Amino acid sequence: MRLFLAIDIPKDIKNKIYEFQKSFKIKGIKLVEKENLHITVKFLGEVDENLLNKILDLDLSIEPIRIKLKNLGVFPNENFIRVIWVGVEGDKIIDLFKDIDKKLSTLGFKKENNYIPHLTIGRVKFIENKKLLKDRIREFKNVEFGSFTAEKIKLYKSTLTREGPIYEIIKEW
Repeated sequence: MRLFLAIDIPKDIKNKIYEFQKSFKIKGIKLVEKENLHITVKFLGEVDENLLNKILDLDLSIEPIRIKLKNLGVFPNENFIRVIWVGVEGDKIIDLFKDIDKKLSTLGFKKENNYIPHLTIGRVKFIENKKLLKDRIREFKNVEFGSFTAEKIKLYKSTLTREGPIYEIIKEW
């Protein structure tokens, strides 16, 4: 099964981001559904039942952390845009990511080299009007959506469908 660890976003902030996403209703961009907006802490990929049980045995609980969602960015770069995201800021967010990464590395998961906490809002499949997309990204570069306190990490199962992924919570710490 396909798994990832994430921090959920409060409903009011999800609603703000969902409204904002309409600025990126551009042919070739697949926007993330409102109910699927989240901060990915670690993508685990395909995991078998045995490894799942080991993950479930880990203590991935976190201390409450204040998170601010602001600024717009892209992966891999502005000349070849594949992902549009909102930045995630917090005093100890990188430490949190590293701590979880370290715990998962004991089970054989590859450690990340670079942490760019973010919330994906859209994926670019193809783009006919690259200038329009770049202009929108520059226009909203300093956007802000507010802050919240994260208290839990959730393990999600992701089932890919033609209509988009379906997420199911397996466990929360």
